[in-house]
Amino acid sequence: MKFTLKLIKWLFILAVIVGVAGVAYLQYTQDIFGLNNKGLVIDKTHLVVEETKKISEFTSAHFYEETIVKDERTDKGLIFNSKNEIVIIAKGNVRAGFDLSKLTETDYKINGDTISFKLPEPQIFDVIVNPSNYDIFVEDGKWSHDEIAKVLGKAQAQIKDDALKNDILGLAKKSGISKLTELYKSFGFSVVNIEVDSTPAE
Repeated sequence: MKFTLKLIKWLFILAVIVGVAGVAYLQYTQDIFGLNNKGLVIDKTHLVVEETKKISEFTSAHFYEETIVKDERTDKGLIFNSKNEIVIIAKGNVRAGFDLSKLTETDYKINGDTISFKLPEPQIFDVIVNPSNYDIFVEDGKWSHDEIAKVLGKAQAQIKDDALKNDILGLAKKSGISKLTELYKSFGFSVVNIEVDSTPAE
């Protein structure tokens, strides 16, 4: 009888220890992952920053254009000089968006299920003119590979200029805020407040 009472006593103590450990572990997981009765709520700023930095260049706008560029060259001859011309139709793509790798923990403010942060100004990431995707409209004389590459460089500059004139950065800003709002809501936030830094880039 005494043995049975002692066994029951130790089993009770063991149950209490297991219960306390279970409560402590549950509280620990809630602190780490932000679990509560409402579900998953992210409350660790550094986790948000790390996940955001993985995206790095967040593309939010594209500009496609087909442009015509030309170049002229005068070749000296024994008697007469010859004026040569090349006209190229080139196709290009401009990609713009936000460099999320610039964001740090100080850029974020998180309060429960609300997140607020400021983005850097949108920027053009690259202007791509495929060196093999062009048509020669006019070609007088012989033009080397380097000379054609120089003409394509003019096309690249022209396409970038046209993209800026068509407000690609404004489109990138508007589209980027909309897409990032949806992204952070998928992280578990109910309210997402995003501002864009208006400081001119150096």
